[in-house]
Amino acid sequence: VDSCLRYHPQLLTVVQRAMNPSDEDLCYGNFGRYNFSGSGPDGSPQDIRVGPQGGILSLPGSADQAIHADTPHLFETFDCLPPHYINAFCLGTRDTERKATGATPVGGTAFVHSSHRLSFTSSLQQDWKATTEPKVLQNLVRPSLELGDLILFDCRILHFGISNTSQKTERVLLYTNMTQAWFHDPKNWDNRQSIFNLKI
Repeated sequence: VDSCLRYHPQLLTVVQRAMNPSDEDLCYGNFGRYNFSGSGPDGSPQDIRVGPQGGILSLPGSADQAIHADTPHLFETFDCLPPHYINAFCLGTRDTERKATGATPVGGTAFVHSSHRLSFTSSLQQDWKATTEPKVLQNLVRPSLELGDLILFDCRILHFGISNTSQKTERVLLYTNMTQAWFHDPKNWDNRQSIFNLKI
């Protein structure tokens, strides 16, 4: 799984390019890239950090997840800077209950198109709800993934896990997080306590 999900060269290239768009007229002025044994202002993509791999299990009967974004915007004075945090989701379940139309009771992950932009989310009505907000419903995207398919998304985008109303299929989602090398996510990754040692 490591070589496919975390360290696949083409996957890392796509993520690096998404996080590091470059302007040939401006990149050579970025002299700060000489610091920390850097290569200097050559326009090359900067390093990314690849997080551990994990899994999310959705059992039959699971409800919709609450709509959310995985990370905040770095600055609230720009509509949308390049992403600093990208997730890779890979479907780990063969869906035997999918209908010919593509619909499936097993569910999946839904994304709100354009919601990685502050101009979009700041225009939502006060006290909006995902189930009734017209702008959210009109921009809802539900990718239809097959076993082994992978999707990359900017972690600022609104998304949620769709309910699993199947009778017997457990939905398995493998994931890994990729961030700019300088970005730190203490909320999700600083708690190293094993859940198997917790007393409930």
